[in-house]
Amino acid sequence: MSDGDAGVPDPPDGHRSPVDAFARWAASEPVPLDRAALAIASHCRADPVDEAAALAELDRLGAAVREPTPDAVVDLLFSQEGFGPNRGRFADPANSYLDLVVSRRLGIPITLAVVTIEVARRAGAVLHGVGMPGHFLVGTPDPEVFIDAFDGCVIDRAGAAAIFARFESRQAFDDSFLQPTPPEAILLRMLNNLRTLHLRQPDAPSMLAVLELLTRLPGCPIDEYMRLGQALATLGRPDEGARALEGAADRFGGNDGDQLRRAATRLWAQLN
Repeated sequence: MSDGDAGVPDPPDGHRSPVDAFARWAASEPVPLDRAALAIASHCRADPVDEAAALAELDRLGAAVREPTPDAVVDLLFSQEGFGPNRGRFADPANSYLDLVVSRRLGIPITLAVVTIEVARRAGAVLHGVGMPGHFLVGTPDPEVFIDAFDGCVIDRAGAAAIFARFESRQAFDDSFLQPTPPEAILLRMLNNLRTLHLRQPDAPSMLAVLELLTRLPGCPIDEYMRLGQALATLGRPDEGARALEGAADRFGGNDGDQLRRAATRLWAQLN
């Protein structure tokens, strides 16, 4: 078993779809960030994703960390292995696909943070995500020490506040921004990043892929199912959209369920 499994055994069915795999990883305890992030890539990209190769490289990197400390992880990834920001093409969706971030050594703050967290875990160091607005960070066991994986450096609380001020000038910094971010919220932020990219450059099939994953996250709100149904209808598949809404209605029940069924009825009407 690869360290990438995070203690979760492989599914018995080797033909599990990326959507089902993502749902399984997202609902696991603990959530294997590497596996869930790779499922995002597998579902949202047209070209094949070699998940085994990406996990093997993360394993190799974890084994190469000289000691289980944040400084050692940062030194390996950003000084020795050359991981860094894709500044010239920040809006490239490839920056959100973990396998490409691992192979190209380029990414955005959140995916570089996932690499950092997962390599550290393999090396025996416990790090966590910090979903500061505007710029994702990595937290350490010391509540005053953080990693900026985008610039590949260790910073303190004042450094985090300074980064925040560069990106979020319209609101004041609050210490609550540096609280640990649970893995499922990291996955949500990754998917929302992709959603934003596909909204800027309209791409209905890619948006659908993102929505199919968003609606498999635990606690997904009703609005995402509405968007999923509409996306399927936009692609000429209103029957699939209606069935997706009816399935969600059964799970939600109550007023939300009624609202979803009404939306499903409107989609069925498109077939008449």
